[in-house]
Amino acid sequence: MAVIAVALAACGGAATSVPQPTQPVAAAASPAPTVVTRPTATAAPAPAPTLQVPTAQPPTPVPEERVIELEWPPRMKLGESDLIRLSLIHSKNGYTVTTEFPDHTTITHTVPVPRPGGFDLSAVARLEAVGFEFAPQGEQSQGLPLDEPVTFRWTLTPGSAGQHRLSVDVKLRWTPQAGNAGPAHETQIYSKGLTVQITSFFGLTARQAAAMGVVGLAFGVTLSLPLTAYALRPRRPSLRLQQPNPSLVIERHPSFNLTPADTALLRALFSRYARLTLEAEFHSGYSGARTFLALPVRADGRADAYTIAKIGERDSIRREFENYETFVKDTLPPITARIQETPVETPRGGGLAALRYTFIGEPGRTPASLREALIANPDLALLDKLFETFGPNWWMQRKPYTFRLAQEYDRMLPAHFVLEPVTGKSARTLDGRAAPSEARLQVGDEVTVRNFRFVEHRPDGRSLALTGVAVPGHPPVRVRWQSTAPFDNATARVVATRDTLLRNLAAGFDRYGLPDPLALWPRLLDERIIGSQSTIHGDLNLENVLVGLGGFVWLIDFAQTRDGHPLFDFAHLEAQIIAHVIAPRLSDPAQFAPLWRSGADPLLAAMHAIAARCLFNASQPREYHLALFMACLGALKYSNLPPFARHSLYLTAASLAQNL
Repeated sequence: MAVIAVALAACGGAATSVPQPTQPVAAAASPAPTVVTRPTATAAPAPAPTLQVPTAQPPTPVPEERVIELEWPPRMKLGESDLIRLSLIHSKNGYTVTTEFPDHTTITHTVPVPRPGGFDLSAVARLEAVGFEFAPQGEQSQGLPLDEPVTFRWTLTPGSAGQHRLSVDVKLRWTPQAGNAGPAHETQIYSKGLTVQITSFFGLTARQAAAMGVVGLAFGVTLSLPLTAYALRPRRPSLRLQQPNPSLVIERHPSFNLTPADTALLRALFSRYARLTLEAEFHSGYSGARTFLALPVRADGRADAYTIAKIGERDSIRREFENYETFVKDTLPPITARIQETPVETPRGGGLAALRYTFIGEPGRTPASLREALIANPDLALLDKLFETFGPNWWMQRKPYTFRLAQEYDRMLPAHFVLEPVTGKSARTLDGRAAPSEARLQVGDEVTVRNFRFVEHRPDGRSLALTGVAVPGHPPVRVRWQSTAPFDNATARVVATRDTLLRNLAAGFDRYGLPDPLALWPRLLDERIIGSQSTIHGDLNLENVLVGLGGFVWLIDFAQTRDGHPLFDFAHLEAQIIAHVIAPRLSDPAQFAPLWRSGADPLLAAMHAIAARCLFNASQPREYHLALFMACLGALKYSNLPPFARHSLYLTAASLAQNL
């Protein structure tokens, strides 16, 4: 990538001439740019001729030096995204060129910045890019505080191979303060054209790749049969069918109630053992899965290592194993819990399956969930250790990512509709291939249900979760089907919508003068976010983080692991901490909103510090506020939360709504 740096030099003393408000402002001459192929220290830029600014008051020049760093990729591959960064940095005491990415270039340039009294100064940046999709479009404006850096960023995605042009412009804008009758004024201080080479297919342009394709076609035909055979080779199964071992003795605490299906799965998962001792149970979030700390014992009486056994819905266990193979196995450090073998199901498993994780801990010392650990001792080091252990390979991978908020956060909220099967026919259709915004349904409407591809049994055992197919740029439609009967082409009545579900969950909650957060979520889901993308856990709840001796932490449950917005994980974890750790300490809901706004709680302050490290722009916390707003509203749906915890989440969303 290439970096351009532009210095904004000092002006002051007798050399500064400030015209009257009616005079035009002349742009300063700029010295030739200096290209630097990698970050190197440079001498402080020499001051350039003074810019003149209109003012209605006598000028009060403030000596200041600035550098604009413009960072861009001189080469990109078709199908990839990248970013452009423009930073305005003071250089009073000299300047060192800084490059965020090693393949960038740096150019420096000097211009003067007068600061007359009676005006507020801001910087305005604009990008124009031919042959790219980029965001944000139009002007970006930020205040220019004295001696403080200001940064603008754009994400960039090429539309075709070849050589493309970009241009970046920077202006200064003076706005009169209260009591100043002078007019607002602005002037351009910098303009730069850039060239970016877009390649495809092993670095070739589209024309070169086409020519190579003709030559390679004949050669490829000779390889088609063996390659086809390779592609059709049997894949490692995501589940294996295993008969239970009826002679396996399961020893458990009387409080561990096992269903016949649970017992059969444990006897299948540990079929080669003679005895199995269940020593502890961890509640794995809200999915209804069961997780045990187990000790398997062989027929000769020798015990193997402790292990963690998880029983859950069949498709969820299969997806967890596949996500582990894709995102975890070769990515996270060795201290991560490992899935030991292919998950198992039994011939009559009732839609359930089971898998085994390695246990990371010390024999005789049962690990605690992060919830238990923080309730016993709210040690901030546990949160820091979680981030430092898994962040480098997951949350800090930071690929530029522009998305509608709904693409990432719609899944946190309740289903779009709750449907109850009815007899008869309906002319209206709820199509799983459409965007949720196209299904304008109200309670009482009847519809024919079609094209829902993904089905899961809900924890209540009496209903299904149906998911449609995501439309590009939109989340899939999600439906709660109030039956286990077939649903395709069936007729159903809408008995609840997302809005009615949320309002019922928050009914009776006092907002203590705060705005209604339930009035905002439809608009906010349409907001476009400029952020980053990394591998995320996807369900970073307090039960999926285990804590061992000495504060050692590790993760389990990768059923929702994917590439996504890294703030998703930390917004979800903060909502969990609010509901399960902080709210139980308080005696009155009225205490919570002031506590959250003040940032006085150390756990919340630690979470915000971690989230700030994942922001696309550290000076713009709105990116995290939107994520936390959706996480708190979405957590209202969890039936195991007491009213006080739910009220605290609602007040957090209401507090955030003041600035959203």
